[in-house]
Amino acid sequence: MNFEFYIPSLPESPQCNPNQLIKLAKNLPDATISIPSVDKVLEAIEQGKADRVSKLDWVYCIHAKPQWDRQNIDQSYKTSAAIWKVAISNSWLQHQLLWHLALYYGDGQEQVLALSLVESFDVFANSDLISQLLPVKIIRAFRTTQAGIELAKIACEKRVNRTGLLNNIREYLPVWIPLFSNFIEEIARYFTTISFPNHQQVQWLLICLDEMSDSQQIKAVNHLLTNVSNDIASNHSLLVDWLRKNYRNGENWYKLSDPARQKLRDWIGGINYGDFQKLVNIILKKLNLQNFEFNRLRSRKDFWANYSNRFERLRILLPKTSQIAMGYQIEGDVDLLEDDGSDSTEVCIFDFGEWFVVEFFRGRGSETRLFPKNSRNEQILFGESTLSVKRIRCLGGDRHDHVYLWQEFSPTWLKNHGILANPNTQPSRNPTADQLRRRENRLEQWKREIEYLEREARAYV
Repeated sequence: MNFEFYIPSLPESPQCNPNQLIKLAKNLPDATISIPSVDKVLEAIEQGKADRVSKLDWVYCIHAKPQWDRQNIDQSYKTSAAIWKVAISNSWLQHQLLWHLALYYGDGQEQVLALSLVESFDVFANSDLISQLLPVKIIRAFRTTQAGIELAKIACEKRVNRTGLLNNIREYLPVWIPLFSNFIEEIARYFTTISFPNHQQVQWLLICLDEMSDSQQIKAVNHLLTNVSNDIASNHSLLVDWLRKNYRNGENWYKLSDPARQKLRDWIGGINYGDFQKLVNIILKKLNLQNFEFNRLRSRKDFWANYSNRFERLRILLPKTSQIAMGYQIEGDVDLLEDDGSDSTEVCIFDFGEWFVVEFFRGRGSETRLFPKNSRNEQILFGESTLSVKRIRCLGGDRHDHVYLWQEFSPTWLKNHGILANPNTQPSRNPTADQLRRRENRLEQWKREIEYLEREARAYV
């Protein structure tokens, strides 16, 4: 196959007459070419004519200042301070100097900025008009020994994550330098330096965590769990809820250290026990209870305090009368308990990991029931919107009384199912023979009563 190539014809070169060019040049007005120099810029500053210095002259001055300083050592700092003073009212010059100063601190490569300009930065930065500018705050952070922590502090004050901070400054500073890339790893460490973080600071922490890579986030969460106090966690359920959602189940759980996993269990339990405690306190305050009911509820609250670190989840079920009496003061997962003719009672369902524990607060029976944690029980106890006392009793499960000395016997019952009290919980006391006889008499009555209630529940369901 033959190919033919088309070669375009080129235009003829124009014929220029040198004499005509010479004649044209003679008719041009005289022009003086201004060659930039540092001295020229400094002279203009000294004469108060800095506003007449061109951008080209400023660019040359910044780049030539290191060499000029070597030849004028005794004037290097003074002249650089004069340049910074001009920059206070010259936004274009500000941008040039701050950009190069950021590169000086953050790029780690050979820089063109004169050391005298670096050292005289405070002349500019301490000006009332300048000190609160975000790029200035960032340059100041670069100058510290803990630049990452300081950058995290700035991001926290602005309530922005790393991306938000860079979006705010990318027109003024080179955002690709390593200091900007690495400070995200200091966010958790900075947060743990805040003695009493507020709600907005916790929200900021969470948006930063969501932005991190998997490895960065795991490292940050491990640090948070092992360095944030329990008091802070108990006051910020938002943080605990985020950790529960992202780390309590699934593969992330096993990426945490053993101390971090234990701390997360403690935090989740503490928050849920707090909801249970608030519920009991409101019932004691709002409902017109008989003395024995009042004492019974208070003893429940004290007993479950010994298991506060074990609460994975909590669901609260209230009869209509209690819901009306207590209004909207209850926090957490609260639903209406369906009326099935049973004695009026509040019900709490605890998730203890391997087991569900159901507490009936009042009425006949008033027992604790234990159910293995399987998909069926979970769907019913935590998934169904309408539950009643009889519906729960009909599920069966292992049960324990609340008659005389129940607090001494319940821990053993729970321990036999793998539910252990918090560390350092005082052991149960040993009852006397007389006390055991009194308990046995009341226990027989309770067993007859609970068996009747269970038959009634099966017939109802």
